[in-house]
Amino acid sequence: MKRELVVLVADADAEAVVGTLLSKRHKSLGIKPMMEGKDFVIHKHPNRDSGVRTGAVDFLRPFQRDFRRALVIFDHKGCGAEGKNPQDLEHKLEQELKRNGWRDRCAVIVIEPELEAWVWASLHHIARVAGLTIEDLQGILAKYPKNNLGKPVEPKEAWREVLRRGGRKPSAKIFGELAEGVSLSKCQDRAFRKLVAVLRSWFPS
Repeated sequence: MKRELVVLVADADAEAVVGTLLSKRHKSLGIKPMMEGKDFVIHKHPNRDSGVRTGAVDFLRPFQRDFRRALVIFDHKGCGAEGKNPQDLEHKLEQELKRNGWRDRCAVIVIEPELEAWVWASLHHIARVAGLTIEDLQGILAKYPKNNLGKPVEPKEAWREVLRRGGRKPSAKIFGELAEGVSLSKCQDRAFRKLVAVLRSWFPS
């Protein structure tokens, strides 16, 4: 019997976020319950973001027989095509996947600029995970330029400094903790909203 979803990501951090969202945040996402292994699997590409962008079609081809849908996620920063529009990259790869057998059963999410952009939706939750007070966190963020959503333009650098100040080392486990408690309704990132819309259309509750 076919399983619901195969996901291709660039690294363990993205694996932790997506796995947590699908298996533990289904109510907040507005999708049916999903169990890792039984309903979905997540694979990491050995060549990270650039490998996902250029190698997703070949990587996912063997899974067509056993999975109903395919989801591809990678960072714009580090993908090797930073000069191209993220939405154009999504469309191009989606068309390639469709031509190679996935038809209308696939979606591509390009995160702008990188996964860390998704963690900044709830400062109180970030402070708690990092082991800082909200005042300390706000003090750190004050020196970082913000985008139109009020998030750091360089989200990874800001996140790494927050962890250093809190005495925690970067790890996939921390990304899982963030995904488990972050406010999904407050995350207005374009790529994240596309992810939510895709999941709701595929797996309605």
